[in-house]
This record gives sequence, structure tokens and C-alpha cells, in this order.
Amino acid sequence: MKNLNRILSLVCAFMLLVGCGAALAEGQKLEPVTLEWYVAEDSQPDNAAVFDTLNAYFQEKINTTVNFHFIPYSEYADKVGTILMSGQDVDIVNANGAVGYVDYVNKDSFVAIEDLLKDYAPNTYALIPEDLWDAMKINGHIYGIPSYKDSVQMYSVMINKTMADDCGIELPETVKDYRDMVPILREAFAKRNELHPEYKLSDTEYVPISRFFPDLEQWAQYETINGLAVVNVPGVEAYEGMGAGETVFNKYATKEYRELCKTVAALVAEGVLHENPWYWDPDRIYSSDPYAYLVHDVGSGYVFAAEHQYYQEWVTKMVPYAHNIASTNYLQAAVECVSVTSKNPERALMVLELINTDPYVATTLRFGIEGTHWNQSEEENVLSFEGTKNADPSNRGHYYWYGAQFGSLVYSKVPAGYPSNFTSLIKAANESAISDTNLGFIFDPTNVTNEIAACSAVIDEFETPLKWGWIAEDEVDAQIDAFIEKLNASGAEKIVAEAQAQLDAWRAANK
Repeated sequence: MKNLNRILSLVCAFMLLVGCGAALAEGQKLEPVTLEWYVAEDSQPDNAAVFDTLNAYFQEKINTTVNFHFIPYSEYADKVGTILMSGQDVDIVNANGAVGYVDYVNKDSFVAIEDLLKDYAPNTYALIPEDLWDAMKINGHIYGIPSYKDSVQMYSVMINKTMADDCGIELPETVKDYRDMVPILREAFAKRNELHPEYKLSDTEYVPISRFFPDLEQWAQYETINGLAVVNVPGVEAYEGMGAGETVFNKYATKEYRELCKTVAALVAEGVLHENPWYWDPDRIYSSDPYAYLVHDVGSGYVFAAEHQYYQEWVTKMVPYAHNIASTNYLQAAVECVSVTSKNPERALMVLELINTDPYVATTLRFGIEGTHWNQSEEENVLSFEGTKNADPSNRGHYYWYGAQFGSLVYSKVPAGYPSNFTSLIKAANESAISDTNLGFIFDPTNVTNEIAACSAVIDEFETPLKWGWIAEDEVDAQIDAFIEKLNASGAEKIVAEAQAQLDAWRAANK
């Protein structure tokens, strides 16, 4: 019996090998195909050489050539939107904030790929967690592959540690949100001015402590349903009395928004912040000064900051927010989709499989050709640019890091200064995120399209002066009251009610 079993096992193994050989032979017999791929990105000098190298690889693997069309983000919505609506032959499209995933699915621009994924991009399908795939579904179908990178919202405050040490300021390891930074900003401003009187510009003006102003979401985190309609994040509940993810509310009609506006107004009045941050110091003289600015930015997607992340003159300390948050809106900001006009959707999925899971392709897309644009450093998985065409950061041949517009980055090598386990840190951050949100809920704006447009115009009118502290602190309440009144007159309450009704139905069906 044992011998019989052994013989049967050998026969099965032989048949499996024959099957594999046949599959390989079929792969080699693939008809040559050329695909058109539109990406929201600026071109660089050596793009053509890099694309030739990649196409040689694609032809060897799947007998496919890809025409890469890099279009600046500022032009992407008009150009690619027109192409998609015209019915022009397109194969792969980078959906993003300019060409919205949900918007163009609803315009019937993309192919449903849930069945194709399993057959033609199985490793990509296995790479991305099931709950993230669920968040890509519209009416039960998947129309795009999200870039598996920082696939959840993960904010970090980027701080000038050199200055903090000089002022004797103890920095926290984490913050709940940007509200925790306000007393630190005020302390740093006072101590820096005492230690460095040269930053006093006049009797009433000092160099501000930062050029960064927080948005409301960085001030107090929420999950976006649509525009002004948001919900609390379970476990965070930054908006008092607004539930734990089940209650839709207008983010501008909250005491937390008033708190943000009043705080910014006060910081501007005190000189801690400057009322014209983007026109202040236009030559960025103080940005590289190690003792001028404390906060450089609140970055999204960072799990690591290099010692000199921004400037050689000062050391960066990354202080992350305490909670990473999985949300539908964030995930859908970088997606690769297959156009309904594609004559070869299967081959498009095969290309995306290589882009997402082949280390050679992932690295070449982002950093160019080995030996020309980068060399392998002594540290595994880390690149060196010394002596290559990417050595000068101001004049690189081909360099696109993170490269979320291309696809998942977890198979790519990383630049010098990053840890060799960087992609493992990305995965860990994704897995640690709060996902008990409304992940997968997609709002249908059809019933409130006019109200959304009208409210957007009101937001454009009121939000900027409040954000930059142009309204005096004692006038903020009256300005926000006028803001809310005009929003409600434009249909804000109808938007919230519609979002609530849709969310209630979705939660009842899914949770």
C-alpha cells in the first residue's frame, strides 16, 4: 500500500510538472499587446530610458508593452477626464483626487475586476487585506486596486529637534492630535525669543515659530462621509456628543471647529504664527535655520523620519498621532483602474500584478535603472545614489518616492536614510489602524448634488479667513455663526440628513 501511494504521488507530481510546463508554454505564446497607462505625475529627464527598460522586462514576462503617459496633476482632471468621457482607447488609469474613483465608477468608466484579480493578479489580491478590498466595492463590485502603502490615515508632527533641544523643550512620543501641540508651540516661541533676540524683527514682530497651520482633521480627527458631513472615529470620539461613528454631523457646526479658529486667531495675534504663512519668508531662509521654526509639517503616511528629513542643518523628530485610522476616503485616494475601453483588461491586470508585487518593477518605476540612477548599498533593500544620475536631489534623472501613483510600494527598495525594514513598518502601521469605522461605506450624492455645490461655494467664502487667523479671536463666533447660517441656507442640513439615512441603511445591512 505504501508503494502504491508513493507511485500515485509521483504520478501526481509528474502531472503537475507537465501542467506547469504547459502553462509556461502558453505564457510564452501570449500575443503581443500594447497598453496605454495614464498617471498623474510630472515627467523627468530619463523617463524614456527607464520605460524602455521596463518594457523589455514586460515583454519578456507577459509579451506586453506599456505606453506610459505622465500628466501633471494640475492638468490630470481635464485631460484624463476628457479621454475617459470620449471613449478613447485607454487601458490603465491612476484614479485619485483629480479623477475620483467613485465619481468615474458612477460614470461607467472602469471595469469591474473582482473576478479578473483572482486569475490575473493573485499575488496582488492576496497582498491587500480583505477589509480594504471591501472598502473598494461599489454596488458589490471592485473597480480598482488601491495602492498598498500607508493605506490608512497616519498623521505625524515633524519637529525640529535641534531647536527643541536648544530651548530645553521635552517633546512627547505621541500626541492625540494637534491640540496637544499648542502649549508646546507657545513654550518654544517664548524660550526661543529669549535665547535668540535676533529673531525679534521689530517692536511688535518676531519670526513665527512655524509656517504650518493645522486643518480641522489634524486638529481633531474624524471620518469623512462627504465634504462637510463627517462622523466620529470609534475609540477617538474627538467631537464631543457626536457618537462613535454612527452619527453624521456638520464638521463646521461643532465647538471643536470654533476652538481651532479661536486658537489660530490667538496664535496669530501673539506672533506665534504669521497670518500670511505662504508669503512669509518666500525664499525659505528660515526653513533651514536650526533655531527658527519648531514644527515643519504634519505629514500623512510616515512611519519613519530620516535624521535630516528636510534639511541638513537640523535634526527631525517624528511625533506620531496616537491613532491610525482606516477610512474609505483615504484608501480611495490612490487607485489603479482598468478602463471600459480597454481591449485587453486581462493583460492590464497582469501588468498591475508585476507593478504591485515584482521587486524589480516596483523599484525601477520609482528610482530608475540600477547602475545608472542608483546602486545597491551595503544595507539590504536600501539604495545609494552617490555617483549616479539621482545623486543631486535638485536634478534627478528618475526619482518618484513614495510612488503611490504607481501602486503598492511594499516590494520596492527604499532610499538611503530609510531603514531596511521600512515596508514592514508600513504593513504594521496599516494593521494597527482603527478599522471599526464605516470602512466600505460610499455616499451617493445624487439626491443632494445641488446642495453640495452650493455649500462648497460657501466654504470657499468663509473657511480661508478663519483658517489663517485673519478674523480676530473675539469676532470668530459671529463669523462662524454667519458661516453656519449660510451653509444651512444652502442645504447643509439636507446633506447631513441624506448622509445619515444612507449610513443608517448601510450599517444595518453590514454591521
